[in-house]
Amino acid sequence: MSFKDNLIKRKNGSYSLKSKSKKVQKKGTCIECGQNGSTRDLMYEYDSEDVINVREYMEDHLVTYSNHQTMTPVWCPECKALTEYRISLNESN
Repeated sequence: MSFKDNLIKRKNGSYSLKSKSKKVQKKGTCIECGQNGSTRDLMYEYDSEDVINVREYMEDHLVTYSNHQTMTPVWCPECKALTEYRISLNESN
């Protein structure tokens, strides 16, 4: 009998979510950065709406934190997903 829910039964009798099982994490995972677009909402460099959101976030962040001089988004070279932001601080403050 099969249920239509998000649970998977393990060998020891416990249950876990399908999204947290190793089978789902391996499928669709980028080898370079380890991001998985099938289990998370990611921002991609080739999507213009995502790039606009990243630019707006960087602008808001730089206005809010005056001691941050520059902010650079780091994109995965393989899957083009946003992995992190690099920030350089003002040395004068």
